[in-house]
Parts: sequence; structure tokens; C-alpha cells
Amino acid sequence: MDVDYLTLACLRDRLDGLLGARVQRVVLPDRHSVGLELYAGRRFRLLISAHPQQARMLLVPHQVRRGVETETPLLLLLRKWVRSARLVDVTQPEWERILTLHFKGPVGSCRLVAELIGRYSNLILVGPDGNVLEAVKQVGPDVNRYRVTLPAHPYQPPPIPPGRRPPIQMTAGEFAALQASTAPDEPLHRLLTQNLLGVGPMLAREIAARAAGDPQAPARAAPPAAVVAAVTDLFAPVFARSAWHPHIALDTGGDVIAFAPYRPRQFERVEPTCDINEALGRYFEARLTADPYAAARQRVQEMIDAARSRIQHALDQVQSQRVDKAAVNELRQSGELLLAYQNRVTRGAHQVTVPGHAGQPRTIPLNPALTPVENAQDYFRRYQKAARSGEEITARTAELTTDRAYVEQLQADLALAESRPEIDAVREALVEAGWASRPRRSAGGQVRAEGPRRFEIDGFAILVGRNARQNEQITFRQAAPDDLWLHVRGQPGAHVILKRGGRDVPEEVLLRAAELAAYYSPARGEASVSVDVTERRHVQRIAGQRPGLVSYRNERTATVSGGLDPDQFRSASGK
Repeated sequence: MDVDYLTLACLRDRLDGLLGARVQRVVLPDRHSVGLELYAGRRFRLLISAHPQQARMLLVPHQVRRGVETETPLLLLLRKWVRSARLVDVTQPEWERILTLHFKGPVGSCRLVAELIGRYSNLILVGPDGNVLEAVKQVGPDVNRYRVTLPAHPYQPPPIPPGRRPPIQMTAGEFAALQASTAPDEPLHRLLTQNLLGVGPMLAREIAARAAGDPQAPARAAPPAAVVAAVTDLFAPVFARSAWHPHIALDTGGDVIAFAPYRPRQFERVEPTCDINEALGRYFEARLTADPYAAARQRVQEMIDAARSRIQHALDQVQSQRVDKAAVNELRQSGELLLAYQNRVTRGAHQVTVPGHAGQPRTIPLNPALTPVENAQDYFRRYQKAARSGEEITARTAELTTDRAYVEQLQADLALAESRPEIDAVREALVEAGWASRPRRSAGGQVRAEGPRRFEIDGFAILVGRNARQNEQITFRQAAPDDLWLHVRGQPGAHVILKRGGRDVPEEVLLRAAELAAYYSPARGEASVSVDVTERRHVQRIAGQRPGLVSYRNERTATVSGGLDPDQFRSASGK
């Protein structure tokens, strides 16, 4: 689960007690995270991570250890601006999963913005002029032309999702109108995440549990007044300044499965914690220590990082060699004009001025040792060479862009891998792509990875690819032309096939399949995820490209939650 708006609001209130603290130490525990040691009568250690699956901010009881040995630009700038500075404010934009730490130090004022928004999480250091100094994840215009996160560019906050309203402003009458517009079996939690700001999947299920007695209750089963009352009660600590009540939820084995700044009623077993930091700490400690494949995962992660860096370096080099198309065309035009006006060129001239194509005078440099025709031929040769180079650069750019997309798909495969064979499959894909060396075979041999996941919902079979090769398998070998193909929009992730068998698919079954596509993607845990749906016949391989990379058309887009409980998927699959 992700850290949501209410959790960060609770943490913000806790951090207000540290205002005036001086930063004594700055470390980078890993490539996603920043650790700050603050002194306010005693030491406090603040860990902030922009990990795509484990983004978090919390005070930890132990010293944050350095994990990044090299002195990165971010570390150097944090030492310059944040170390020895005082924490003067902690702010949170309304309804956002963002906390901003404001510092004032010897160099000047700065902000460390923690955007804890799932796979898009980032930590951004902003200078006094409002420009980005550095970020954990740099985002260029080739990735997001509307919101560039690069040094020397103005910091821009994430856009507000359109069509959603503040939860505390919703009246019972407005909710009743929303109810009337939904399908009879539309879950209440989905209706809430799609229409309210600051409400993520877990909070939406909590509202449903309080208003209708069931976190999975249909929207039409909830009394509007009860929904408004539940929203008012849960947001009261933010706006009415009432007390927070942090809790953790546990499964039957005693493992921590959730945290909240309130007492959650959607779980059978919950325990209070002394503050939100303890709740966050116990949850993420369980997640970080529960991975028995952490070492293998880290080795493959390093290979992905190296491949990503190599591809980006090659792409930067190719982009630097780009020649302006207008300049290339000028070479051809110069040759044409010299042939047309060769009688105006005097022997040994260094240049000639002739009427241009637009009627304006055009001065053309010449080689005085060549005749007018030879000068024209020289311009044509240079034009052809530049044109060929431009074509090669365009083709190479497309190839590298596809490679980058494939690396991001492998990154998603690794993040979602749940077994050693699945991790090994990602490594094998890196080897086959030429980005890693093949490991020596162990004496015990290799365990084969399981095949694609299979679920059944209301009699409809659904296939989910575990990695790029399985995406290729289920889409092009197991799916019929009229089966439905689903994939998160604009992100890497699993291909999902809904087997129709010649039947019409109920909307609720389609939405559940879309939720599977959202869950098995980096958008897992997001409140609202766009999933494209089309018939398999409209999906095509990109010729000559990596496994699982496709183009598609005639799609419709479904908006669903990416935060359903994994146990619900298992029960749907019959496992």
C-alpha cells in the first residue's frame, strides 16, 4: 500500500514538533532515498524514500546508514544547502501526497519536496529562486514535456486530477447524484477514488466499511448521509484539529499488512501505535525484511541501472549529432541555385549572390579552386551525406527509444517479481538483449518460472503475463482475435487477456480485468489508473523490436483503482 494524504497530514503534524531543528548530517541510503539527522534537544533521524513501490517518509529510531558511496550531485547539493540549515516549516499542498521541508541555512533558503506518489515519487531540492537544484529522478521533456524536473528549470507541482472534488465539501445530495449515475454493482470504493481528491484505495474502502458495513459494498447500498459522516470523521484531524489515532492492521499470522492514522474498521485485527512513525516503521520493516530474494533482486537492479545509463548516454550522444533539417535543405538549394545561375560566378570567386527561392538575395560561399558546376556538385554531395546521416540518427534514436521502453518494462517485471525464477527471467531478458553477462549455471540447475497467471471471474478466464516474454505469449499465441486485451495506459506492465469465448463481457467483469492490469503494473496502489482495452485483433507487434512491445488501436479507456487487496485476486483465480 502507498502512503496516502491523511497519513502525510498526520506525519506533518508530528514533524511540526521539530521546527527549529538543525540538520547535522545528510546521507543517501540508496539511489531513491535521503536520510537527514536533525538535532532539537536530541537527535532525530528522518528517512525519505522515493522508491516506486515503497515511497515513504518517517522518523526512524536508528542511524540512517550511507548506501551510496559516490558523491552524487544531489548529495553535494544537499550538503551545501541543507546540512547546517534549520528546519523552519513543513507544508503539505491540499489533498496531495506531498510534504515540503523548508530549510534556512548559511547559504540561503531552500525546499526539499517529497512527492510520495507511487511510481512517480520523487525528491526534489528547490533553490530560493524556485528553480530545481537537483532531484532523485530527473525528468526531461522527452519523458514529460508538460512537467520538466531538471536543474535550472522552475519547479512545478504535479497537476490536479480533473473532475474530482474536495471530500469535505461533498453533501449528501451530491453523493446521491453520484450514486444514481453508477451501475448497480459499482463498488463504493471505486466511486470514491474516481470522484474525490485525497482519497486513495485504502481510505475509500474504510469509508465504505464505516458507511455500509463492508469495504466492498456497492455504491448504491450506502446511505448518502452515512458516507458524508464517515468522510467528515476521517478528515476531522486535518480540519477540526482533533486527535490522530494511528493503527496497524495484522493478518491471522500476526504480520503487519496495513497502517493508518485512524482505527481502521475494514480489518478484523488492528493494534494502536504510539505515533504514525511507529505504524509506518513496522509496516515497511516487514516489507523490506520479508523479501527472501532481496540480494538477487538487487543484483538484477544494478544490471537494469547500468543498461538504462548506457542507453541514455548513447541517446544523448545521438541527439547531440542531430543536424538542423533547414541547414541540410540549404545545402541542396545552394547546389540548385549554383547550377541555375552558374553564368554569374566569376572564376576564383569566394562567394556569389544570386536570387533565392523566396526571391530574396542569397549569398553562397564557394571554393575558388572549383568551377561553378563542381561547386554545385560539392554542395549536392554534402547534402546527400547530411541527409543520410539524418536518416541514420532518426533510426538510431528510434532504436534507442525502444530499448529504453524495454528496460522500463524489465524494471516493472523486476519490481513485481514474486519468486526467484521470476527474478532470473528478468536477468535472462537482460542477457538476451546484450545488457548483461550470463551467470554460471549452479550445480542444482535452474527452477523454471511459473507460466502466466490465470484468473476466473464470473465464468470468464483472464490471463496475466508475468514478464515481457509472457506478455508476448498470451497476446500472440494464446489469445483469439476477438478476446479483449488490456494494458495500463502510458506505462510498462502486464498484458491482460480476457477470454470472451464468443460472449458479451459484462462491464463489471471488464472492470475487474482492468483492475488486474492496474495491479500488475507500476501503478499498483494508485487511486486512479487508466487502462486501455481493445480487441486482440487490434494489437500488433512492433516489427523487429523487443518481446512484448506492441502498438494498438481502436481502444477505449477504463479508469479503475490500482489498490485492490492481492488476496482478492488470489480468490478470484481460485488459488
